Amino acid sequence: MPPVKHRMNIKGCNKSLFFSPITENEVVKLAKSLKNKFTTGYDDILDPIVKQCIDYFKKPLTDIFNASLETGTFPEQLKIPKVIPIHKKGNTRNINNYRPIALLSVFYKLLEKLVYNRIMTFIEKMEL
Repeated sequence: MPPVKHRMNIKGCNKSLFFSPITENEVVKLAKSLKNKFTTGYDDILDPIVKQCIDYFKKPLTDIFNASLETGTFPEQLKIPKVIPIHKKGNTRNINNYRPIALLSVFYKLLEKLVYNRIMTFIEKMEL
């Protein structure tokens, strides 16, 4: 797959929401700020592992994230949750006493936070 070329010279309305390209430094900083949660998504990759090893795969991860922003698509594999039952109360043998929770990949969380940061910056800039 050829590297993604980013369009840096786009001029437009200053009131338009535009996602600037994600940088490797931004990915590293965000990954290192992850809490040490020992729950995993579908991929079974722990947050602390990503936190420790981010320097080894920051470039391809940044490229994937930028390709996602540029094409407006979210990687399908990141959408797959691991659903586990959590006991609410009462008899543990009664299925109605459980609620499902969906655990998502640490990479999903990173991309979601990067997009969230861009949206919040725009909202603050426009005083919305």
